Amino acid sequence: MIAGLVGFAWFERDTIDRSLTFVPRADWKWLVIAGSLELVSLIAFARVQQIVLRAAGVRIGSASMMATTFAGNAISVSLPLIGPGAGTAFTFSRFRRVANDAAPAGWALMISGLISSLIWGVIVAAGAVVSGDHAATVGGVIGGAAILVVAIVGALSIRLPHARKVTTGWILRLVQLTKRLTGLRVGDPDDRIDRALDRLLAARMSLGQWTEVIGLTIVNWLASVACLVAAILAVGANVPWTKLLLIYCAGAAASSFNLTPGGLGVAEGVLSAGLVAVGMRSDVAFGSVLIFRLVSFWLVVLVGWAIYVMLRQDRGHDGMRASFPATRWRQPRGRASAQQSGAS
Repeated sequence: MIAGLVGFAWFERDTIDRSLTFVPRADWKWLVIAGSLELVSLIAFARVQQIVLRAAGVRIGSASMMATTFAGNAISVSLPLIGPGAGTAFTFSRFRRVANDAAPAGWALMISGLISSLIWGVIVAAGAVVSGDHAATVGGVIGGAAILVVAIVGALSIRLPHARKVTTGWILRLVQLTKRLTGLRVGDPDDRIDRALDRLLAARMSLGQWTEVIGLTIVNWLASVACLVAAILAVGANVPWTKLLLIYCAGAAASSFNLTPGGLGVAEGVLSAGLVAVGMRSDVAFGSVLIFRLVSFWLVVLVGWAIYVMLRQDRGHDGMRASFPATRWRQPRGRASAQQSGAS
């Protein structure tokens, strides 16, 4: 991968040299707008998880939620290959520490990830349709439908009695395999899995909460798209409006493979190629992509790792509550709490 990136940079060095001249000459107003839009995107995602956690009975302060989002995002996009898993594990541990329970943490990650994937599928399909490319339209619609089917199957797998039994069986096998490989003692896996699923199903979201979560997820994605628009306008280029969503989705998909930190080199190449394909000059295209990645990747990662260092330092002073207070947890109302009240 490194050799390929170096070879590409060597052969395209003239284009890269010309592109770099656009960065210092970029319109600073559009740079500020691009940074603000990326911040809006992250705030929207943090708010989504905050709402979902509240539905599960967990109260977490906005500052703490933003700190978790920035740090988790930095871990996810910075580490090659293992980044998404490591970022999810970090976020899960933070949520679990506040709730003192794994079920609300798992609920928040599952629901926010599910909604994000669904909206992503809709955006891919919309971008394909707007582009007017028939092949892209078919692929986008199929991709969006596949994500929807997976989401429905996942929801049914823990709600329908027979499907839940099958799901529990697969989870039990995974737990037993983990026990054999690691030597961990986790008590009775059957009982723990059933109680975890009961707690998971006890969480409920109102129609208003679902509407807010879906709306904020749309904002999360579209604000990032708008950041790319601002980067293009910062170099004085024309925005390819009909193809923009498709180009953005291609770049985001390329970076999600995480073969390099944040898809470094891969995302830039795909985005630049997409802009060139719709008629933009190669140096202008690469210059706008550099600005977009500078704002949406490098700046966000630097802030995220700085916050992560702060959180690690605060961990010895009552963890999450040290620098980011105003968090509390309450038992969610639902089947699990009713069962515990009956047992009492």
